[in-house]
Amino acid sequence: MATTQPNLGPTGMTFDSLKEDLVSYTQRGGASDIQAVRQFPRIINRSERSIADKMKILGVQYVLVSKVLEANPVVPKPDGWRNTISINVGLGPENNTRRTLRARSYEYIRALYPNDTKGDAPRFYADYDQNHWLFGPAPDNDYPFEALVWRLPDLLSASNQRNYLTNFYPNLLLYSCLVACEPYLRNDSRMGLWKTMLADEFQGVTAQDMQRTIDRGQTRGPPA
Repeated sequence: MATTQPNLGPTGMTFDSLKEDLVSYTQRGGASDIQAVRQFPRIINRSERSIADKMKILGVQYVLVSKVLEANPVVPKPDGWRNTISINVGLGPENNTRRTLRARSYEYIRALYPNDTKGDAPRFYADYDQNHWLFGPAPDNDYPFEALVWRLPDLLSASNQRNYLTNFYPNLLLYSCLVACEPYLRNDSRMGLWKTMLADEFQGVTAQDMQRTIDRGQTRGPPA
């Protein structure tokens, strides 16, 4: 699903500019500091994963549009899956009537539907493993489905210069990287500063995300 790219201007963050910032802020990683140069990309990727683990922000939501196949209740999850928000399947002659599946345990579905050959339209889903769901009952036909999930953003690299974090939360990513850098560089004196600035960024993003959550849960009626 495409993400609208903001007008970043000359100061917009990229993977390369973030590495340059880390060199500038830490005063390490220059041409003669090979170990730090090699470590910074790893620190950036670990920081991205850490942010994704701690937060549920709109940019790491992903909509998987696919099909569950007849007599095959095991369904692949998208790459980078972290958690499932909701899944619905399309029913009816044109598959345009949506049924939201209910989350259940693996044991519940297997107990209720022990025979994969006796199928029907799916009603439930469970985590089968890290990379698959189990639908129940086993489908008696091919059904289109939509799964809304939290996923890991596309990690930054030389070939992937920007992602949602660099576009919309560059300071959050920068301070997270600096917090991760200082122990490696044995520069503990600045940890307190970066942690404080990171906490302030997290607080602002969390407040925005909470408002989105409230908005999503409200039933909107016609204007008064």
